[in-house]
Amino acid sequence: MEINEYQLKKLRNYLNNEIGFYVEDTKLNSIYKRKIEKLLIEKNYNDFEEFFKDLVLKKSSILKQDFINIFMVNETYFFREKYQFDTLINYVLPEIDKIRSSHEVINILCAPASSGEELYSIAIMLLEENNLIKKRDFMLLGIDIDSDAINKAKNGIFSQRSVHKLPQNLIDKYFIKIDNKYKVKDILKNAVNFKIVNIMDKYAMKKLGNFDVIFSRNMLIYFDEKSKREVIATFYNMLKNNGYLFLGHAERIPHDISLFKNLKLGESFVYKKITNS
Repeated sequence: MEINEYQLKKLRNYLNNEIGFYVEDTKLNSIYKRKIEKLLIEKNYNDFEEFFKDLVLKKSSILKQDFINIFMVNETYFFREKYQFDTLINYVLPEIDKIRSSHEVINILCAPASSGEELYSIAIMLLEENNLIKKRDFMLLGIDIDSDAINKAKNGIFSQRSVHKLPQNLIDKYFIKIDNKYKVKDILKNAVNFKIVNIMDKYAMKKLGNFDVIFSRNMLIYFDEKSKREVIATFYNMLKNNGYLFLGHAERIPHDISLFKNLKLGESFVYKKITNS
């Protein structure tokens, strides 16, 4: 069945309200219209209003998840924008290590985690640095609303494209090559955790706990202004005192939001939580 312009925008508004993701008109018609129509056929819907009612009333959590998965952008690879990981290891974590008590676990969150390359990259950096993990425990958590991406992250099997920025010695050390795929070894898989979580769900986010560092790269550029500000406030509340937020290289926190201090550490611009005394 074919979806008209009004129905497309109705679905766009629903998506925006649910997860803060906004789709421009051109992409709505040129990219997503065909994908949505394909989903309706796969789910045996002949009537749009029936489909929309089931979606909104959450008659099926699988239907909602499959609909959301259509819109998720999961282009990533290991060591993407590696200079940010260098800043994490060489500047941010040594400072946090100094100010946290020795028994305190350092918590790092990737939100969104996509298919896991970013969080696994952090794990590799920590394992290679080796000194910090000898001194204290770390908890690495990746979350994403895309169930397909999270399942891929948990499986830990990646393409040549995903590992193309990794030096060969690290590939040999942390992966098993199976045909033309690369499977993470247990030492890496056991260092990380992944969950399906909607970043716009404040209750679900609060339940995750508090973090020393949050990576949220290349997500806010897809959000409208209202959703962007809500997410920034959520991250602020989730960060521990003196915690750090890493955004994508093209992303900035609006100047009128005075929750973070913008710092240049190494080659990266990072945001440090401002704590009211």
